[in-house]
Order: sequence, then C-alpha cells, then structure tokens
Amino acid sequence: MKKTGLFSTLFIIAFIGSYLFCCYLIPGWKIKLDADPMTYFFESIKHMALLKGLISLVVGLIVGAIPVAIKKAVHKN
Repeated sequence: MKKTGLFSTLFIIAFIGSYLFCCYLIPGWKIKLDADPMTYFFESIKHMALLKGLISLVVGLIVGAIPVAIKKAVHKN
C-alpha cells in the first residue's frame, strides 16, 4: 500500500475510533438523555463536537504518522 493510502486509512480508523471513545467511554462527556438509541447516538456525536474532533484529529495524525516514521527509521539504517 502506498504511503498516503496507508496514512489515510490509519488516520480515518483512528479518528473514528477515538471520537467514539470520547463519546461513550469518558464518563464526564456522556450525555444524560432518555431517548431511543438512534437519537442518543446522533446527539452524543453532536455533543461537544469541537473538542472531541480536535482530540480525534491529533490521535489520527499520530497514528497515521507512525508507519511513515518507522519507514524512515528503517531506511536510514
């Protein structure tokens, strides 16, 4: 897989995973809403979207850059 394809794939997976982690697994960021599951899902995605998006962006960039850094380190030696 090309460098940009691998970076993009890892970035997207890490971004979505960390965003959902922020939505559901950080107790202080969960919303208290008594609704059907689909409404709860959409509202939890919208709740604090900027903060969750920035955190997920950083995580995605770090995870996406790992293979690039490893490849540079291997070719350096």
